[in-house]
Amino acid sequence: MADSKKEALSLFHRQNILKASESLFLEKGFVKTTMDDIAKAAHYSKATLYVYFKSKEEILNHLTLESMKMLYSHLHEALIKETDFFARYRAICCELVDYSQTAPLYFEIVTSDINVDIHNPETPAIFKEIYEVGEQIDLELANFLTEAIKAGYVKEDLPILPTIFWFWGSLVGIIRIACQKQMYITKAMDLTQKAFLDYSFKTLLQSILKEDIANAY
Repeated sequence: MADSKKEALSLFHRQNILKASESLFLEKGFVKTTMDDIAKAAHYSKATLYVYFKSKEEILNHLTLESMKMLYSHLHEALIKETDFFARYRAICCELVDYSQTAPLYFEIVTSDINVDIHNPETPAIFKEIYEVGEQIDLELANFLTEAIKAGYVKEDLPILPTIFWFWGSLVGIIRIACQKQMYITKAMDLTQKAFLDYSFKTLLQSILKEDIANAY
């Protein structure tokens, strides 16, 4: 009983620190945020802060992991909920757009270069967990593509892993440029951000559909 209370208290303090850190990272940026800032915002001494986290980098890693778990959960649930191929594709796109808007800090981190040597015993456990969640996301997308090929929607000669990697990168790039170039898209193209995203997502999907399916889409 005493151990469980201790664990619950430790979890409570860690969550308080993570919540305060997340607010500061969004407000000031990761680089400009210090451990002193985090301790003050979380209402802990700096010494207490270091009991739970060794650095702000470790804090960011934990926040990234939780955010990736949330993204995976949303993608998984969306793909289970929908049975129609095109509805499932739209669900993937919508979840990524929502993630970019509700968690912009983590969207940038998760879609950036994360190289982890999971076989190196010196690699921190948190990095291995991040890697494993990323693999789960890739598996969801791989299953989606494999099922689409079997159902006759997508070209049969597509290599699964390279296609998933390229498709994921394309979706991320579309979302990123739609956010960064929103004013240009509106003025130069006379399109809303949503209209640009819809057009781009549709065009991307057409590139892997069988010709007769693509023409009818």
